[in-house]
Amino acid sequence: MTATDLFNSYWWLIFPLFGMGTGLVAMLGHFRHRSETLKLIKTYADQGKEPPAALLEALRTDEDRVYNCRGGRRRSHWTQIAVFGSLAVAFGYFGYYGEGGSVFIALALGFGMGSAILLLISIIRALTGSSLPKE
Repeated sequence: MTATDLFNSYWWLIFPLFGMGTGLVAMLGHFRHRSETLKLIKTYADQGKEPPAALLEALRTDEDRVYNCRGGRRRSHWTQIAVFGSLAVAFGYFGYYGEGGSVFIALALGFGMGSAILLLISIIRALTGSSLPKE
């Protein structure tokens, strides 16, 4: 197997590797931000001074955003509807027109039904105004 054959077979691995790389960069940036904030707070504590409220609030809101999703972006009903709708259509299409083995077709139909049920639940939540659980 040549390098060209290997690339032609596994070119799609570029996308998950890129996603993992950007996730790693984001985690390192978050770690650096928190470390610098904690160093500043420690500097104030070593001097016997009260740290500024804005510095403590920045640390607190950052923690809320990461762990409780209170200060960050909230998930949308319409995002869930789009995701589950596209998954239901894709799995349903593959299950109906798929040329794989019977196991793959059965799995696609099962995932398609699961996605369709989650799509229905998301639509009901969007129409009734029910809130999403916090992460």
